[in-house]
Amino acid sequence: MSGLAISEAPPANVPLRFLIASVLWGIVAGGWIAWHGDTGLASRWTPATVVLVHLLVLGVIGNAMLGALTQFLPVAARSRLSSAPAVPVLHACFNVGLAVFAFAMTTMATALLPLAAALLGVPLVGFAGMACLALWRGAGARWLRGGIGMSMCALAVTAMLGVVALLTLAGRLPFDLAALVDVHASVGTVGAVLVLIAAIGAVTLPMLQGTRSPAPWWLPAWSCAIALGLIAGAWQRARGFGDVLIGTITITTGALAGASLWLQARARLRRNPTLARFWTLGMSALLAAAACLTLPLPPDIDRAMLVGTLALAIGFPFVVVGMMLEIVGFLAWIHLRGMVPRGRQVPGVGRLMPEGDKRVVFAAHVVSAVAVLLAMTLHEGHAAAGFAYASAWFATAMALVRCGLRVRRERKTPGSAPA
Repeated sequence: MSGLAISEAPPANVPLRFLIASVLWGIVAGGWIAWHGDTGLASRWTPATVVLVHLLVLGVIGNAMLGALTQFLPVAARSRLSSAPAVPVLHACFNVGLAVFAFAMTTMATALLPLAAALLGVPLVGFAGMACLALWRGAGARWLRGGIGMSMCALAVTAMLGVVALLTLAGRLPFDLAALVDVHASVGTVGAVLVLIAAIGAVTLPMLQGTRSPAPWWLPAWSCAIALGLIAGAWQRARGFGDVLIGTITITTGALAGASLWLQARARLRRNPTLARFWTLGMSALLAAAACLTLPLPPDIDRAMLVGTLALAIGFPFVVVGMMLEIVGFLAWIHLRGMVPRGRQVPGVGRLMPEGDKRVVFAAHVVSAVAVLLAMTLHEGHAAAGFAYASAWFATAMALVRCGLRVRRERKTPGSAPA
């Protein structure tokens, strides 16, 4: 961790509020699958599916993404957020907006959609702007700041497209909703989430998993290919065709997942085995999702639902949970360093978030992934799948709680051996 600016880390409650919200939305998503499974996993256009997708993308992945950035930007990218006091307000508005959106879509209360659009769009665009300003002024590696900056630009575009889509659904704007939603989803999942995962992974794979560092030119070249493909794909999709958009998603997602799995397979110093398993399974699910975009499928399988399940319910969440457990352990360690008297030895990250706890969480998420995939493909067992999904996120919450209890216990322990 010698390359990290630990002294620049924000207070632990800044990223934790996002990470805890991510876990809570994961539990809600599991309950949603159990309650609306027959419609929530049936077609991408049912209101129940639209809500489930946003519970996963915004509630689970979005909160984790923003929380990780509040820690990663100053510590790893040497780019401090100058408007950090506004972050709690953005967090509250964003999560309230998601709740309003879910209620409005469930009850088809279209009058609430503009409110949901404002509560979701303003925080996302605001956070993206703050992050881009921090990156512009930052001192970290240029390729890393560039990759995160592209992700933040894509996040802002995604948020604005989402606002337009909600206003179109509410009857306020006259756009083609199907094309708009396709572009909105592509820019959000690939341009924002996948690029951010690649940027963070370029640092954390060597640091936490012992892989070789990717070549510095790889992330900028891959990110530029995504940007060009998404722009060309959006233009073509507006004309009624989606080949370029699908090709961009398939090739770039496959390239990232393949490169990540290759680096992991050739790791020289293997560390953090449970994190490696989370990352491997997550990337394998993303690779499978990319393949399913173009490969022939049985006629009773909805292609969009299979791809969405593999990517949004399994692939991204596995990467998110694996990194979340590492981040929380790291936050606990930093917090203890600042709280215990000087001269006391602080337990390492591995003691605050031990491998045993991580293995329990991993096993729970593997069971939930299998259950959700079976429920989607077999069109039955939705209640069991939802319960398994909620239970996996509850297990994640319990791991975070146990980490907090260890911190509390350590703070109350009388002086230990000097460092």
